[in-house]
Amino acid sequence: MLDVVSVASRQLLVVEPLGACEQLLLPLQEAGWALRRGTLQSLQGSSGDVVLIHLHEQPLAPLLAQLRSMEASWVAVLDSQTLERGEIAELIGEWFFAALALPTTPENLMETLSQAQANARLRSLQGERQARQFLGNGAQARTLRKQLEQLSEVPRPLLISGERGSGKTLLARLLHERSSRAGHALQRLDCAGQAEALFDRPGHAGALAVAATGTLLLEGLATLSAPTQQHLLQHLHTHPGLHLISISRGELEESVRQGRFREDLYRMLADVRLQTPRLREQRSDMLLLAEHFAKLHGAVIGRRHRHFSEEAVDAMVEHAWPGNVRELCNRVVRSLVLAQGRQILAGDLGLEAGRGPGAAVTTLQDYILRAERQALNDALARHANNMSQAARTLGISRPTFYRLLHKHRLR
Repeated sequence: MLDVVSVASRQLLVVEPLGACEQLLLPLQEAGWALRRGTLQSLQGSSGDVVLIHLHEQPLAPLLAQLRSMEASWVAVLDSQTLERGEIAELIGEWFFAALALPTTPENLMETLSQAQANARLRSLQGERQARQFLGNGAQARTLRKQLEQLSEVPRPLLISGERGSGKTLLARLLHERSSRAGHALQRLDCAGQAEALFDRPGHAGALAVAATGTLLLEGLATLSAPTQQHLLQHLHTHPGLHLISISRGELEESVRQGRFREDLYRMLADVRLQTPRLREQRSDMLLLAEHFAKLHGAVIGRRHRHFSEEAVDAMVEHAWPGNVRELCNRVVRSLVLAQGRQILAGDLGLEAGRGPGAAVTTLQDYILRAERQALNDALARHANNMSQAARTLGISRPTFYRLLHKHRLR
């Protein structure tokens, strides 16, 4: 597969300082990797397939900002003690293609970087053709899809809350794309470092001007100073009808409770509220989403679709998913690069083998139940908003369809 998604040159962005890992770079250059070195700040806005970083004492806030802004496969090298830190393990699972424990060999690093490059190329190719949608058969996901249709034309500020990786930005983009403003700009602004860009300056229009015809997506609102909050409140009062979407992982609500963010401004920004579901509370959707990502990205490399092994399904069900759907997608895409057998295994996902009962499929009835569940998931993925059509697709009645959903705990 590495040949299928190869690129003409090997570009590697190296985040300094690399410390004790410097001796690993010379063999990379001899093997044809073109290295560009810099700090997290100097690499901002850079493009490249793979980023190599030593996770030793890197500050997490600027690192997370770069992870969100750069379309690349990140590879970390770190010592075992750092890997044991909970926040580092969660960060790696959600954002990184791979993490190598030190000491490692140049050969091991080179193989990992080649796989990461294939992963990055796969993502870029898929990104050119991917249609956005909000999947899920759980009650929250179905409600959100209905709200998308109802709220896309609401000319009032809207707040989307939810844990990281749960689809807040996706939901905002879908709201924009389904509105009459879809032909205009959707601009995303992180107020944590760009609050001054909100308002007009001499010779330069502020980001809020975008919300008059297009959509302005704001994050990091909890960091706004008191004077900036006052200025924003006045602007919203004098410019009604702006298409303004704010996203929060809970920090904005906490800031209001602590008195650091104005309640009147919060009420105006949260005139309409949406909440994205947590993946660990939607476990019946786990296989549906994983299969969707596998088919979506696997089609790019032209290989037959791999199903997930029973141990992989058990591992996914048992995992806590702190990074929610983004972490699931990241792990599935990575597994497409790493999987060697006929199935995707728990190890390919970077998860421990599940300990759930009945992991092995040994009887005819086991195979029948598995095929039945897969058929239901496929029908639901294709006709998520039309249960009657989903039932007709399978050639069964709607009551039978609902009975099977209940049997397999898909509702």
